[in-house]
Amino acid sequence: MFKSLYRLHQHLDRRQPEAVLTGRGVLVMLIIFLTEQLGAQALAVVPSYFGLNLGIMEINMIVNGGALLLMFLFFGGFFLESFKNAFREFKAVYLWLPVACNFCTVIANLIVQMALAIARGEFQTTSNNAVVIQLLQQYPVQLILLTVLIAPITEEAVFRAALSRPMTISDKGWVRALGFVLSVFLFAFFHIYQFAFFAVDASGAVYLTFNLNEFISILVYVPMAISLAICSFFGKNFWCSVWCHMITNIIAVMLMFLTGNTLQ
Repeated sequence: MFKSLYRLHQHLDRRQPEAVLTGRGVLVMLIIFLTEQLGAQALAVVPSYFGLNLGIMEINMIVNGGALLLMFLFFGGFFLESFKNAFREFKAVYLWLPVACNFCTVIANLIVQMALAIARGEFQTTSNNAVVIQLLQQYPVQLILLTVLIAPITEEAVFRAALSRPMTISDKGWVRALGFVLSVFLFAFFHIYQFAFFAVDASGAVYLTFNLNEFISILVYVPMAISLAICSFFGKNFWCSVWCHMITNIIAVMLMFLTGNTLQ
Protein backbone atom coordinates (compact mmCIF):
# COMPACT_ATOMS: atom_id res chain seq x y z
CA MET A 1 0.00 0.00 0.00
CA PHE A 2 2.65 2.51 1.09
CA LYS A 3 4.69 1.93 -2.08
CA SER A 4 1.83 3.49 -4.01
CA LEU A 5 2.58 6.79 -2.24
CA TYR A 6 5.71 7.34 -4.33
CA ARG A 7 7.19 6.35 -7.67
CA LEU A 8 10.64 6.29 -9.23
CA HIS A 9 11.38 8.96 -11.84
CA GLN A 10 14.38 8.38 -14.10
CA HIS A 11 16.47 11.42 -15.04
CA LEU A 12 18.63 11.41 -18.18
CA ASP A 13 21.67 12.70 -16.27
CA ARG A 14 21.40 10.31 -13.31
CA ARG A 15 21.96 6.58 -13.14
CA GLN A 16 19.70 6.17 -10.14
CA PRO A 17 16.03 7.21 -10.37
CA GLU A 18 14.54 9.83 -8.03
CA ALA A 19 11.77 8.90 -5.60
CA VAL A 20 8.83 11.26 -6.20
CA LEU A 21 5.48 11.33 -4.40
CA THR A 22 2.39 10.30 -6.34
CA GLY A 23 -0.91 12.18 -6.14
CA ARG A 24 -2.01 9.86 -3.35
CA GLY A 25 1.25 10.46 -1.54
CA VAL A 26 0.83 14.23 -1.78
CA LEU A 27 -2.69 13.94 -0.34
CA VAL A 28 -1.53 11.79 2.60
CA MET A 29 1.38 14.16 3.31
CA LEU A 30 -0.94 17.18 3.35
CA ILE A 31 -3.39 15.38 5.66
CA ILE A 32 -0.55 14.69 8.11
CA PHE A 33 0.51 18.34 7.91
CA LEU A 34 -3.00 19.69 8.48
CA THR A 35 -3.50 17.24 11.35
CA GLU A 36 -0.27 18.56 12.89
CA GLN A 37 -1.46 22.17 12.61
CA LEU A 38 -4.92 21.43 14.00
CA GLY A 39 -3.38 19.31 16.74
CA ALA A 40 -1.23 22.23 17.85
CA GLN A 41 -4.30 24.44 18.15
CA ALA A 42 -6.21 21.75 20.04
CA LEU A 43 -3.37 21.14 22.50
CA ALA A 44 -3.23 24.86 23.21
CA VAL A 45 -6.88 24.86 24.33
CA VAL A 46 -8.28 21.42 25.23
CA PRO A 47 -5.82 20.38 28.02
CA SER A 48 -6.78 23.45 30.06
CA TYR A 49 -10.26 21.98 30.53
CA PHE A 50 -8.64 19.05 32.34
CA GLY A 51 -6.37 21.14 34.52
CA LEU A 52 -3.33 20.70 32.30
CA ASN A 53 -1.22 23.57 31.00
CA LEU A 54 1.06 22.69 28.10
CA GLY A 55 3.71 25.22 27.12
CA ILE A 56 4.71 26.16 23.60
CA MET A 57 7.71 23.84 23.63
CA GLU A 58 5.72 20.85 24.87
CA ILE A 59 3.07 21.43 22.20
CA ASN A 60 5.65 21.79 19.43
CA MET A 61 7.53 18.66 20.48
CA ILE A 62 4.31 16.63 20.64
CA VAL A 63 2.84 17.73 17.29
CA ASN A 64 6.12 17.86 15.35
CA GLY A 65 7.35 14.60 16.82
CA GLY A 66 3.99 12.97 16.08
CA ALA A 67 4.01 14.28 12.52
CA LEU A 68 7.54 12.95 11.98
CA LEU A 69 6.53 9.50 13.25
CA LEU A 70 3.51 9.44 10.93
CA MET A 71 5.67 10.50 8.00
CA PHE A 72 8.15 7.71 8.67
CA LEU A 73 5.25 5.27 9.05
CA PHE A 74 3.68 6.15 5.70
CA PHE A 75 6.74 7.37 3.79
CA GLY A 76 9.56 5.29 5.25
CA GLY A 77 10.19 3.74 1.85
CA PHE A 78 10.32 7.14 0.18
CA PHE A 79 12.77 8.52 2.77
CA LEU A 80 14.97 5.42 2.60
CA GLU A 81 14.98 5.25 -1.21
CA SER A 82 16.00 8.90 -1.43
CA PHE A 83 18.64 8.47 1.28
CA LYS A 84 20.21 5.43 -0.43
CA ASN A 85 20.27 7.16 -3.80
CA ALA A 86 22.07 10.14 -2.29
CA PHE A 87 25.00 7.82 -1.55
CA ARG A 88 24.71 5.36 -4.40
CA GLU A 89 25.30 8.12 -6.90
CA PHE A 90 26.91 10.78 -4.73
CA LYS A 91 27.98 13.81 -6.73
CA ALA A 92 29.59 17.07 -5.69
CA VAL A 93 26.22 18.76 -6.13
CA TYR A 94 25.07 17.30 -2.80
CA LEU A 95 28.04 18.94 -1.09
CA TRP A 96 28.47 22.34 -2.72
CA LEU A 97 24.84 23.10 -3.62
CA PRO A 98 23.50 23.34 -0.02
CA VAL A 99 26.60 25.30 1.06
CA ALA A 100 26.36 27.71 -1.89
CA CYS A 101 22.63 28.18 -1.33
CA ASN A 102 23.19 28.94 2.35
CA PHE A 103 25.84 31.54 1.49
CA CYS A 104 23.47 33.23 -0.95
CA THR A 105 20.66 33.03 1.60
CA VAL A 106 22.73 34.88 4.21
CA ILE A 107 23.61 37.66 1.75
CA ALA A 108 20.05 37.97 0.44
CA ASN A 109 18.61 37.91 3.97
CA LEU A 110 20.93 40.75 5.06
CA ILE A 111 19.77 42.83 2.09
CA VAL A 112 16.11 42.17 2.93
CA GLN A 113 16.65 42.95 6.62
CA MET A 114 18.41 46.22 5.76
CA ALA A 115 15.64 47.21 3.33
CA LEU A 116 12.94 46.50 5.93
CA ALA A 117 14.90 48.37 8.61
CA ILE A 118 15.14 51.41 6.35
CA ALA A 119 11.43 51.23 5.49
CA ARG A 120 10.39 50.81 9.13
CA GLY A 121 12.91 53.22 10.54
CA GLU A 122 14.30 50.58 12.89
CA PHE A 123 15.47 46.98 12.91
CA GLN A 124 12.80 44.48 13.98
CA THR A 125 13.18 40.76 14.31
CA THR A 126 10.22 38.65 13.21
CA SER A 127 7.80 37.46 15.87
CA ASN A 128 8.61 33.88 14.89
CA ASN A 129 12.32 34.49 15.53
CA ALA A 130 11.54 36.26 18.81
CA VAL A 131 9.64 33.18 20.02
CA VAL A 132 12.48 30.90 18.94
CA ILE A 133 15.04 33.03 20.82
CA GLN A 134 12.93 32.87 23.96
CA LEU A 135 12.51 29.11 23.71
CA LEU A 136 16.21 28.66 22.96
CA GLN A 137 17.07 30.39 26.23
CA GLN A 138 14.57 28.28 28.20
CA TYR A 139 14.80 24.90 26.44
CA PRO A 140 18.09 24.83 24.46
CA VAL A 141 18.31 21.05 23.97
CA GLN A 142 14.68 20.61 22.91
CA LEU A 143 14.78 23.65 20.65
CA ILE A 144 17.95 22.51 18.88
CA LEU A 145 16.47 19.01 18.40
CA LEU A 146 13.29 20.55 17.00
CA THR A 147 14.85 23.10 14.65
CA VAL A 148 17.95 21.22 13.49
CA LEU A 149 16.55 17.70 13.09
CA ILE A 150 12.76 17.41 13.23
CA ALA A 151 11.61 20.58 11.47
CA PRO A 152 13.91 20.28 8.42
CA ILE A 153 12.61 16.79 7.65
CA THR A 154 8.91 17.50 8.24
CA GLU A 155 8.90 20.88 6.49
CA GLU A 156 10.87 19.66 3.48
CA ALA A 157 8.58 16.66 3.20
CA VAL A 158 5.59 19.00 2.95
CA PHE A 159 6.85 22.07 1.08
CA ARG A 160 9.33 20.41 -1.26
CA ALA A 161 8.52 16.70 -1.57
CA ALA A 162 4.73 17.17 -1.62
CA LEU A 163 4.02 20.71 -2.84
CA SER A 164 6.91 21.26 -5.24
CA ARG A 165 8.80 18.25 -6.57
CA PRO A 166 5.88 16.40 -8.22
CA MET A 167 5.29 19.60 -10.25
CA THR A 168 8.90 20.63 -10.97
CA ILE A 169 9.63 17.34 -12.77
CA SER A 170 6.86 18.11 -15.28
CA ASP A 171 7.65 18.54 -18.98
CA LYS A 172 5.56 21.72 -19.01
CA GLY A 173 7.43 24.89 -18.11
CA TRP A 174 4.45 26.63 -16.49
CA VAL A 175 3.82 23.65 -14.20
CA ARG A 176 7.48 23.65 -13.10
CA ALA A 177 7.33 27.40 -12.46
CA LEU A 178 4.08 27.07 -10.52
CA GLY A 179 5.54 24.31 -8.34
CA PHE A 180 8.59 26.44 -7.58
CA VAL A 181 6.60 29.59 -6.73
CA LEU A 182 4.03 27.64 -4.69
CA SER A 183 6.77 26.03 -2.63
CA VAL A 184 8.51 29.36 -1.95
CA PHE A 185 5.35 31.30 -1.04
CA LEU A 186 3.73 28.66 1.18
CA PHE A 187 6.97 27.99 3.07
CA ALA A 188 7.46 31.71 3.79
CA PHE A 189 3.75 32.17 4.61
CA PHE A 190 3.84 29.23 7.03
CA HIS A 191 6.36 31.07 9.22
CA ILE A 192 4.34 34.28 9.59
CA TYR A 193 0.62 33.47 9.26
CA GLN A 194 0.04 32.90 12.99
CA PHE A 195 1.32 36.38 13.82
CA ALA A 196 -0.13 38.17 10.79
CA PHE A 197 -3.69 36.81 10.98
CA PHE A 198 -4.22 35.79 14.62
CA ALA A 199 -3.89 37.63 17.93
CA VAL A 200 -4.53 36.89 21.60
CA ASP A 201 -6.41 39.26 23.89
CA ALA A 202 -5.88 39.80 27.63
CA SER A 203 -8.17 36.88 28.51
CA GLY A 204 -6.19 34.50 26.32
CA ALA A 205 -8.86 34.24 23.61
CA VAL A 206 -7.63 33.98 20.03
CA TYR A 207 -9.25 36.16 17.38
CA LEU A 208 -8.75 36.92 13.70
CA THR A 209 -6.90 40.08 12.72
CA PHE A 210 -4.51 41.40 10.12
CA ASN A 211 -1.11 42.80 11.05
CA LEU A 212 0.51 44.39 8.01
CA ASN A 213 3.90 44.68 9.69
CA GLU A 214 3.94 40.95 10.46
CA PHE A 215 2.74 40.10 6.96
CA ILE A 216 5.57 42.09 5.39
CA SER A 217 7.96 39.97 7.46
CA ILE A 218 7.24 37.20 4.96
CA LEU A 219 10.03 38.75 2.89
CA VAL A 220 12.58 37.65 5.51
CA TYR A 221 11.83 33.98 4.77
CA VAL A 222 11.75 34.24 0.97
CA PRO A 223 15.55 33.94 0.43
CA MET A 224 15.67 30.73 2.47
CA ALA A 225 12.58 29.37 0.69
CA ILE A 226 14.17 30.05 -2.71
CA SER A 227 17.42 28.34 -1.67
CA LEU A 228 15.57 25.23 -0.50
CA ALA A 229 13.51 25.13 -3.69
CA ILE A 230 16.71 25.40 -5.75
CA CYS A 231 18.26 22.50 -3.81
CA SER A 232 15.17 20.41 -4.44
CA PHE A 233 15.08 21.27 -8.15
CA PHE A 234 18.75 20.87 -9.03
CA GLY A 235 19.66 18.28 -6.38
CA LYS A 236 16.89 15.97 -7.57
CA ASN A 237 16.87 14.29 -4.18
CA PHE A 238 14.69 14.90 -1.12
CA TRP A 239 17.68 14.88 1.24
CA CYS A 240 19.51 17.62 -0.65
CA SER A 241 16.98 20.24 0.50
CA VAL A 242 16.84 18.62 3.97
CA TRP A 243 20.62 19.02 4.40
CA CYS A 244 20.40 22.62 3.20
CA HIS A 245 17.57 23.28 5.67
CA MET A 246 19.56 21.72 8.51
CA ILE A 247 22.64 23.84 7.74
CA THR A 248 20.51 26.99 7.57
CA ASN A 249 18.84 26.27 10.90
CA ILE A 250 22.15 25.42 12.59
CA ILE A 251 23.53 28.79 11.53
CA ALA A 252 20.33 30.58 12.57
CA VAL A 253 20.23 28.90 15.99
CA MET A 254 23.87 29.79 16.65
CA LEU A 255 23.22 33.43 15.73
CA MET A 256 20.01 33.54 17.78
CA PHE A 257 21.74 31.99 20.77
CA LEU A 258 24.50 34.60 20.69
CA THR A 259 22.12 37.48 19.98
CA GLY A 260 19.59 36.29 22.54
CA ASN A 261 22.14 36.10 25.28
CA THR A 262 23.53 39.49 24.27
CA LEU A 263 20.10 41.10 24.52
CA GLN A 264 19.48 39.82 28.05
